Amino acid sequence: MEHAKTEYTPRERVVAAYKGGFADRVPAYPIAGSFAGCLDGLSIEEYCTDPKKAAKAMLNYYERYEPDIMIAFNDLAKEAEAVGCHVKYSDYVVPSIDRHVLEGDKGRLARLEVPDPRRDGRLPAFLEQCEALAAARLPSALGAVNVGPWTIAMLMRNPEQMCIDTIEDPAFVHDLMRFATEYARRVGDAVLETKIGLSYSDPTASCSLVGPDTYREFIKPYHKELVDYFKAKKVGTTIHICGTTHQIHEDLVDVGFVAITIDLDQQADPALKVDQLDKLVTLGNQRGVVAIGNVDATIFERATKAEIEAEVRRCLDTVGRRSRYVLSTSCELPPRANPDCVRWFMEAAREHGRWERILAG
Repeated sequence: MEHAKTEYTPRERVVAAYKGGFADRVPAYPIAGSFAGCLDGLSIEEYCTDPKKAAKAMLNYYERYEPDIMIAFNDLAKEAEAVGCHVKYSDYVVPSIDRHVLEGDKGRLARLEVPDPRRDGRLPAFLEQCEALAAARLPSALGAVNVGPWTIAMLMRNPEQMCIDTIEDPAFVHDLMRFATEYARRVGDAVLETKIGLSYSDPTASCSLVGPDTYREFIKPYHKELVDYFKAKKVGTTIHICGTTHQIHEDLVDVGFVAITIDLDQQADPALKVDQLDKLVTLGNQRGVVAIGNVDATIFERATKAEIEAEVRRCLDTVGRRSRYVLSTSCELPPRANPDCVRWFMEAAREHGRWERILAG
């Protein structure tokens, strides 16, 4: 493996990985949302509701850690809120929905209109964050985290009821998924107008919650519809699903996602973390898909420097000499993560992710 040059920008590192090539080191970034706001002294609610403060916090976060990818990301409740759900804020955990617009009345779906991302709820504020990040012209790659259609649908209805609906009223689930997919598409279009990349987080599509058969029947067709829509615009789409996903990795690749973020926090057996990451990276290199992850995000409030380094090494050693890989956290950093843990993560990534070290190993 030869390098055409010795110095790379963060964006060039990422592009090399996406093309199956190699730069000076493996690109790396933590998934940071509310953590950036807390780092700037904001409450979680302030970060998620005040776009100017949020944009400033994101840029301060970048200056502090200089990740290879920067994402515009506040919370996963904003889409559901804009369609009529109610958001609950906390000082320590990410925002959640505590009142679902279709709970107890699924017939209301027929009377709902797909929200306008430029007008409704906190969506215009999120677009303002995206615009601010794009305007900063950072040397990193840029992306925005939107909510995937299954999670929008789950939060509109109520996750427990939605799971029952898949058995008792599958036609309703498909109707709701058509609504949610159109909604996710419109938000994606609005984000792309800000000149920033596109990623969807669909955490409730995890096999920890719904199982592979449910994914294939009720979620995969709509993921494919979304991916194909943006592919026609020559835009690649990244997916993040929390929890267990190894049963559907082939499906996610078949859908056409250009990158898949792997979350193995729930795997108690360290051997499974290695095995599942190895299989996804192998599959990705075979099929032209980037694997992203999976340093355990749950340890960032309390880990020692040695523990962070060990997690980084686990991932890098598992990937070995293969490309199409971006080192990241398995999920969003806890809002109250230890800032030193994040610094240790980036330091370990820069040291241990160097290709000259990996190739010499």
